[in-house]
Amino acid sequence: MAQIKRILVANHTHHDIGFNDYQDVCFRQHGEFVRDALDLIEATASREPVSQYRWVCEVTGPLVRYLKEAGPAEVARFRYWQERGAIDVAAMQYNLTPLLSPEQMRRSLYPVRILREEMGIDVQTAMQDDVNGVSWMFADLLPSIGIDFLTMAINQSRGRAPRPFPGAFWWQGPAGGRLLTWNGFHYLFGRSQAKLGDWRFVDGSLPHYLDALEDSDTFPYDFLYVESTHPMRVDNGPPDVRMADFVREWNDRGREPRIEFSTPRLFRQELEAHGTAGLPTVRGDWTDWWADGAGSSAYETGINRATHEILASAEVLAAWVVASGRSPQFGKELVEKTYEAMSLFDEHTWGGFSSIDAPESLFTRAQWNRKASFAYQAAMESHDMLTRSARQLADAHAERAVEGRFDLGDLGSDRAYPTDDAGELLIFNTLPFERTVNVEVPEFRAGGAPAGMLESFFPRDVPWGGPPTSDLATVRVTVPGFGYAFIHPSDHAEADDLVASGTAIENEFYRVEVDPRTGRISSWYDKQLSHEFADTSDLGGFGTYLHETVDSALGRDALFVNDFSDWDFGHWVKNPPFDRARASTVECSPARIDAGVAIIEIAITGRGIRRATCRISLPTKTKTLHVDWLLDKEPQTDPESVYILFPVKLDGHEYVVDLNGTPVRPNEDQLAGSVFDWYPTRRWTDVSDGMRGVTVAALDAPLMQLGGITTNKVGDRIEPERPGLVSWALNNHWMVNFKASQEGHIPLRYRFTTHAGRCDYADANRFALEESVAPVVLRDYKPTGAASGTLFELPDLPGIEAHLKVATFGDGLILRLRNITADDVRIPLDVLRSNGTVSAVDVLERPKAQETLDSSPEQLIPAFGEVSIRVTPR
Repeated sequence: MAQIKRILVANHTHHDIGFNDYQDVCFRQHGEFVRDALDLIEATASREPVSQYRWVCEVTGPLVRYLKEAGPAEVARFRYWQERGAIDVAAMQYNLTPLLSPEQMRRSLYPVRILREEMGIDVQTAMQDDVNGVSWMFADLLPSIGIDFLTMAINQSRGRAPRPFPGAFWWQGPAGGRLLTWNGFHYLFGRSQAKLGDWRFVDGSLPHYLDALEDSDTFPYDFLYVESTHPMRVDNGPPDVRMADFVREWNDRGREPRIEFSTPRLFRQELEAHGTAGLPTVRGDWTDWWADGAGSSAYETGINRATHEILASAEVLAAWVVASGRSPQFGKELVEKTYEAMSLFDEHTWGGFSSIDAPESLFTRAQWNRKASFAYQAAMESHDMLTRSARQLADAHAERAVEGRFDLGDLGSDRAYPTDDAGELLIFNTLPFERTVNVEVPEFRAGGAPAGMLESFFPRDVPWGGPPTSDLATVRVTVPGFGYAFIHPSDHAEADDLVASGTAIENEFYRVEVDPRTGRISSWYDKQLSHEFADTSDLGGFGTYLHETVDSALGRDALFVNDFSDWDFGHWVKNPPFDRARASTVECSPARIDAGVAIIEIAITGRGIRRATCRISLPTKTKTLHVDWLLDKEPQTDPESVYILFPVKLDGHEYVVDLNGTPVRPNEDQLAGSVFDWYPTRRWTDVSDGMRGVTVAALDAPLMQLGGITTNKVGDRIEPERPGLVSWALNNHWMVNFKASQEGHIPLRYRFTTHAGRCDYADANRFALEESVAPVVLRDYKPTGAASGTLFELPDLPGIEAHLKVATFGDGLILRLRNITADDVRIPLDVLRSNGTVSAVDVLERPKAQETLDSSPEQLIPAFGEVSIRVTPR
């Protein structure tokens, strides 16, 4: 308890890219806001220091765009006023969701290096606003690049903030990083709640908050840090001269508390002066409540998740091109723009302010068209980069088979599309470990696939490109880690382990049966473990489609009641009246074997869909169960959800969730106050009972619930009802920002495996990697050298995830090695040196002067930590 003597006001605009203006308009406006802020800083520079205007650039993305376009004079002006403490920039590229991959998070910090080294602008602090959390990995990444302070300004509408609120703590990263963190009021507090800047209302609003904080045992400070945006355009709003005049007049009148303009950097100094050594240290993921909104655009969310993997594979292929002494056919700038496009889709602004109230309006449609375009742009550019590098590498190891020509009908298929029996499949493995894969033979196109797309990614039913293939075929091939292998398309996989009969299928590892009445998987039997894993629950069985609506005239208000005058911006409604329905009709086709896969197909009708199909399959000689739903979704603007249920038969339940590449144990590895109702998974989730368990890789839909449906449980921790996993595939629960409805074909693909014992993080991650990262397949190449080979040498160490890329800054390659286990791992460097000279760099690719790898026999990677190494090919 302390009397508040000073209010520290940080003026900024909140970067809601597309919320209340079209995205490209927002980018222009945010540049104008920086210019206007500098003008206002200059206009108030002669005032008393406490009344001199200050401005904070909340994120780096739009600022870098503006300064590059504005030119050296504006960069110099920014730098001049930053050196005097009047303007500052925080380190996050955008206000980010937890959907980013680890490499996206790293690349999101590259603008920090650009600002520091190309423009001479210092960056010391970070801020994340509106969003209800931040990925745990940032607690390691930010300190590693010299960012020592993070401020959070959580919007608790459909969310919650950790307690104490507001308050400070040390946030410990999964690898032990330490970040001073302020859990602060939302940016609406300054102008909208406390009514600072408006003489008509401030005396009726501010004292209430000051009294509450001064009476609180959890607020020991005699200063209050508040963020302030425009009083009307609270998002994407300009600087406001009225705030500058208000502060001067307030202080001139001798009012208390005194008001001072501040920045996160100056506020950090205040906290340090007060004392930070005694602050609590907390460890865990700040899991974001707002991640549920990703379910409002299931198709595009799935596309962007796939693009994460495709772009990473494209980078690996390009790195091999460089390692072979050549240059990729695309520049570094395109790669970085593609990463930014992916992140702009994963950025927190999903829809417009009118997305629910006026879903058919011009603005809502235009805004969503642009938002979705970030995902489509990234997908297409990634495919093109993958294709260019794959063909460039292929030409170094093989000759292309004869190319056909477009047939006007006068040549006939045999002459227009000649085949070459010597042509083989060339398969690249962009993962660092050897893998044996079942590969579907791409359709013969005689060179007719689009220039930017490989045959293996292109649909089989286009009306051009050669004689149609009558039957699908699969080959099974072993490919070295970071390497390639050839195989003839006629070397079909034997598939002698597959059985299909009635409504049952089996392979070497599993036997699966389907209940034809309900469509659920009634049996999933592991032959090695001698255990039945499929189970049923009150809501349905394994693989069940479930549609949910809100049985209340209140609609979305039956889920969360908004009240922006309240400290928490409203309150959750626990256990609202949900109405749930399974399929109304079910048709089950006879089991069959096709191209090395045993298959059962189910077709259903039901509420929320026109129709849906589920393909349940077991690939030959592979310990994986595939459950692939394809929904033909009907549009519905009233609140709804779609779940896919996976109850499992175990004697207990221990859960582990992959959040942004870090294995997280719910409750133990989460901050109190973060979300426990749903988890935005990266690749995998595991449930086990200590003796055996199940791992699932959800390829399209990231949201997972544990033990049953936990929507609106709003617990302080997760208490799963039973063993099982629930995919929260679709929803439109939000009252703003996210899509009101979705329709059309939406794929929901799941890959399951089983294991003995508890979850092994390395095994779970490797399984999910193999299921998420497809081998790159080219057809009709005639090898000119070895039938297989390695293109980059790296020891195969369990638990180490590797990302290889062409250096963005400087020469050579950058190798990221991330340890996803709880044990330290040491990498022998002699194998790595066979690729070239090696040197340690940080996440921004800057040399680490204190570390040299020249004579070191190995490189330590701490538990849950990572290292970056520059490899310069000889």
